[in-house]
Amino acid sequence: MNYPQPAAIRADDLLRHLQDLRSGTYEGAHNRSAKEELYRRGIELLTPVAEALLEEANVLFLQNTGEIQVIGPEDDGSGGLETRYELSWPEQRAAKVTRGPREPLQPVRIVVNYAQGFLHPHLAGSTAGFSPFQVRSQADAERQKGILAAIIELELHQRIFETDWHILPISQQLA
Repeated sequence: MNYPQPAAIRADDLLRHLQDLRSGTYEGAHNRSAKEELYRRGIELLTPVAEALLEEANVLFLQNTGEIQVIGPEDDGSGGLETRYELSWPEQRAAKVTRGPREPLQPVRIVVNYAQGFLHPHLAGSTAGFSPFQVRSQADAERQKGILAAIIELELHQRIFETDWHILPISQQLA
């Protein structure tokens, strides 16, 4: 594709996504098994990038008390695939949601879901919207840094919103 390169908008993923929708493929793959193979390879490429950003958030906001876990790829419960990159910490694990249903406070999550019946996988947080998952190379994985960082920031703020600002260990330095 030969499009002008904007300074702040990441055009590649959305334009590739539109091309996939038009052709009914995922990065050129037609059948589900080939698409799942591309998904799994994309996860391999994305994992070090996601882990590095979650570790950065751990250091910046959680005073290095967090634990990073990669879950999947695994069955999403309805015939699709899901991979979750999670960052949890002691205060979060002990907390309950106070604004909403009184449930355990969830970890920060980056989710890559390839639901059954979908043309291709999507990248999201637990509450943030969906972005196309167009990762076939190391350069593609590196290009996701901005969206992954935004997801992590949104997820951290969501945990503050669901409880209060004390949920992040860094808040003790601000008191």
